[in-house]
Amino acid sequence: MLNRINNGIGRFNGAATDSILLTFVRVITAVLGLLVTKLLSIHFSLHEYGTYSQAMLIVTTATSISIMGLTNAVNYFYNAAAREEDKERFVSTIFSIQYFVGILCAIIIIAIQIPIITYFKNDDLKNILFLVAWLPLLQNLIPMLQVLFVSIGRAKLIAGRNFVISVARLCIVLIACYVTKSIRTIFIILLLLDIAQVAYFMWAFSRSNFKISVKQFDKSLLKPVLSFSIPMAVYVLTNELARDIDKYVISFFSDTSTLAIYTNAAKLLPFDLITQSFITVLVPIVTRQIASKDYDKAQTTFRAYLRLGYVATWIVAFGVVVNAKEAMLFLYDPKYLPGLSVFIVYLFVDMIKFANTSLILTAKGKSKTLMICSLSALGANFILNIILFKLFGILGPAIATLIITLGLVLVLLGLGGKEIGTGTKNLFDWKEMAIVIVELIIVGAGCYAFKVGLYSVIQSTVLILILTYGMYITIMLLLNKRRIMDCFRTINRMK
Repeated sequence: MLNRINNGIGRFNGAATDSILLTFVRVITAVLGLLVTKLLSIHFSLHEYGTYSQAMLIVTTATSISIMGLTNAVNYFYNAAAREEDKERFVSTIFSIQYFVGILCAIIIIAIQIPIITYFKNDDLKNILFLVAWLPLLQNLIPMLQVLFVSIGRAKLIAGRNFVISVARLCIVLIACYVTKSIRTIFIILLLLDIAQVAYFMWAFSRSNFKISVKQFDKSLLKPVLSFSIPMAVYVLTNELARDIDKYVISFFSDTSTLAIYTNAAKLLPFDLITQSFITVLVPIVTRQIASKDYDKAQTTFRAYLRLGYVATWIVAFGVVVNAKEAMLFLYDPKYLPGLSVFIVYLFVDMIKFANTSLILTAKGKSKTLMICSLSALGANFILNIILFKLFGILGPAIATLIITLGLVLVLLGLGGKEIGTGTKNLFDWKEMAIVIVELIIVGAGCYAFKVGLYSVIQSTVLILILTYGMYITIMLLLNKRRIMDCFRTINRMK
């Protein structure tokens, strides 16, 4: 039985407790991820890093197209099926679909190499596109397999796996930077690493006597699976394209080096680590509350998540706004400073992104509504990106992203609130939000003045960043300690 894998789960319970564990692992993996970006930024030229960015952009887009909402389908049909045999048939059918679509996607990428190279105006891509072509299939299979582990209560195992993989990715980059000095090395070893991950997960399930096999593909299950997954697939795809459309616009109108600068400047920093960990734990809780029509509790849960989001995210992110130049030098390299304005705009995107959640609509099964919202956002984003690029250069697409993200946040909050019997205005404590904003402005201004003064006696930007951000975060945490602890206590009481 698959449930045997549950042996050894810890005794500690509570939504906040599990979330804190996930957050701890995510902080470590995020730090390792930033270190990887730092190494690549320092050791490779703008053109080489731009080539890497273009390849990863292709991987991200192809992954989003070929996943077809099948990760959500695995979660839904595995948990909905009553018998073990039915679970195996559904899961095997879903994985068979992914095998077919993923292989087809790889063949298409290989077949259209020349148009891809022409679009990006970069002949160096031809050396890595064959490797890139197979990454989407593997990177779709991994989260599908992870979902099965989460469904049986092994989220902690996944957290540990993510830490190990982050360390492995760091080793890959170290080899590329100091041994081979080649971007191609990264994609060769990434491909091997992803193959090893898929093999490990398959082995783990085979040990539990749960079979995932194309031999169990059931044609009669295609209709229910695709009916569920395709609307979600459109939502996921348009969300990803909306996130990356600015990079495609930059690639079309400029060169590889400019894309390298924009890619790092526009990189979303992991300020949402806390909120993402909490939303992972809260999804099944809210789903149960909505399924039982307990909308009062669903409102309480959603308000608690949003409150934690703006208190925690705003405090951490705004301190980086105050120290934007120093942070960019610390995270990347001086050659990326032309993208400083883009970096600052994306910090504000980070500050509102926590509320860009489909939590309520997903729990209500409103996948078509999500699809319409994301399609509308994608179209508006595409048009606005081009217009603002023509007006402001590479800053334009960043502004477009900020505008569209804010608009989508407001729409999703409004629709989500309506589904649980409330409005957007009732989801927030507006007085508390105003107080936090005033604190951010006053403390931020004081710390900025302190930073300016430090430059007269200290030349190290790293030391200035540590001192200024350290003073800022200490003051803000002291001012908001009670609010943060109250959020943790509220969420931890939820089951």
